[in-house]
Amino acid sequence: MNVKGPELNTVDVRRALPRARLRILETTDLHMQLLAYDYFGDHADAHTGLIHLADQIETLRSGPDDTALLFDNGDFIQGNPLADYIATNGTGGQTHPMVAALNTLAYDAVALGNHEFNYGLPFLENALKDACFPIICANIAQRHGAPIAQPFVILERDLPCDDGMTRRLKIGVTGFVPPQITIWDQSILDGALETDDIIASAQKVIPLIKAAGADIIVALCHSGIGATDHIVYMENAAVPLAAVAGIDVILSGHTHEVFPGDSRSPCHAVDPDRGTLHGKPAVMAGFYGNYLGIIDLQLAHDSDGWQVMAHSVRLQEGAAMDTRSPLQQTLTDQVQAAHLATLAHIRQPIARTEVAIHSYFATIAPDLTQQLLAQAQQNGIAAAMADTAHHDLPILSATAPFRFGGRAGPGHFIDIPPGTVALRDAAAIYPFANKLCAIRRSGSDIRNWLERAASHFRQITPGRHDQPLIDQHHPAYNCDTLFGLTYEFDLTQPARFGPDGSIHNPDASRLRNLCYQGKPVACDDAFIVATNGYRTNGGGGFQGVPKIDILYTSVETTRDVLVAYLRALDTVAQPATPTWQFTPIPNTGAVFQSAPAAKHHLPHGITHVGPDTDGFDCYLITF
Repeated sequence: MNVKGPELNTVDVRRALPRARLRILETTDLHMQLLAYDYFGDHADAHTGLIHLADQIETLRSGPDDTALLFDNGDFIQGNPLADYIATNGTGGQTHPMVAALNTLAYDAVALGNHEFNYGLPFLENALKDACFPIICANIAQRHGAPIAQPFVILERDLPCDDGMTRRLKIGVTGFVPPQITIWDQSILDGALETDDIIASAQKVIPLIKAAGADIIVALCHSGIGATDHIVYMENAAVPLAAVAGIDVILSGHTHEVFPGDSRSPCHAVDPDRGTLHGKPAVMAGFYGNYLGIIDLQLAHDSDGWQVMAHSVRLQEGAAMDTRSPLQQTLTDQVQAAHLATLAHIRQPIARTEVAIHSYFATIAPDLTQQLLAQAQQNGIAAAMADTAHHDLPILSATAPFRFGGRAGPGHFIDIPPGTVALRDAAAIYPFANKLCAIRRSGSDIRNWLERAASHFRQITPGRHDQPLIDQHHPAYNCDTLFGLTYEFDLTQPARFGPDGSIHNPDASRLRNLCYQGKPVACDDAFIVATNGYRTNGGGGFQGVPKIDILYTSVETTRDVLVAYLRALDTVAQPATPTWQFTPIPNTGAVFQSAPAAKHHLPHGITHVGPDTDGFDCYLITF
């Protein structure tokens, strides 16, 4: 089917054809955020939660002249302490709360995301057994047992047309997940699943969907809007997927971005104003239920079937809740028991702190949240490697921040005042179910690792003070710190790596004065690095580690290791100590955003400028 944008003229005979409208609604990356509650901060959060979208979904589906389809694009059952509590303690024989919510809202189909697999296939199969909607994924195959998802589904709807007639439309729906899931969750999936390249899978399944009678095809793509050219097994493949013949609509996700929007630069394949990829309507609705994606299609019918004549794409924010509607109350009741049990669990004290623990400057200044995690990882790996042949190698620890503001807003930081440290605080420092790994890395590998991390920052022009510090296309969770070393980043140099980990400037180097215990690190020096399984297996566009160099993988999760460390430590008494710094640049500064509360925790060299956009404040760092 040819997709014709709203700016295209149609010939007169087309103007006379009967028309109908089809509305497509998307949620994505809900991460178990059913309620308007921040479990990491233990407080209500008016900007998150599927519950905020419920009434809007109902309204947008209830128009007498509109037919609406509702899809979720994956990553719906993992991502917060509520999800972890349910995964550990079960649901008491009840339907999984997220599945119950999707049933209540009558989703038409749901795609699988990469985080669906974090708790293993048996948990996922049990969680989905009560789903009243098809589960879609075309690029996975199970080696044993019944498939957990189907490659596509045909949905049939009767559309009222403007000539008074009703005509049947067959909508083919397929889905795709990053093929890296078998690597990222290798220890959990244990070879039970196979994945294929997104584009190769699409080229196989689209003809099958056409043969099954589909008039239009919607792709639920749990994959971001990344590079325009196809690379085999690429993680963020929405743009080349849109170029596959036969696909009419792209619903994207995975990277927690919004599309359409002004955060992305236009190119021949991407129009961020109109919301198109290769001219086809596309939407990405953020995460945690903060947006609903809406695509309205105008269809025309002739003797050859249906054609898309025009489209519009938009995002709609969740509505504020003064009082709960009956639908919102139903959703609340479905999860209330698990919600209250989760709160009781995460409020358990595990340690005390005599100093403030926060992440307001997590990628810019010494950060205690990451230092505590690094120490926990180092201790865990030191114990695991004590009786091995590698016990004499130096142990480093790699960490990255996860609550750092960014797209999630100014409330998305860690802020633990002196006093009790609770389980929820450990979950905020490390929110995922990854395992702890010990990997062998050379000095050359370490240099490459840190150059990738340094791409988080913009190139700095000496002599200016008004330039942005952070490259917003390089999220902070890819800005790793390697504890156990000292080093500098020279930001007058260009970044070697692009946002997806591809090399943009092969000869560029920002890393300076890399030392271990005061001695320069040589390329052939050997280290053990304590890190998580996601990074070990190349997550985030980092260099993947050969199996021969993966020396240990824990049974417990990284967060379990952190909790055990904090309990043994009992009291956090010292602030963060410097690990790295920016190379000095005389008479030069750069600005960045953090929360307004960050002005109460200013490190040396950082000053508060004043209010900025989107609820953030502006800060200045001088080099």
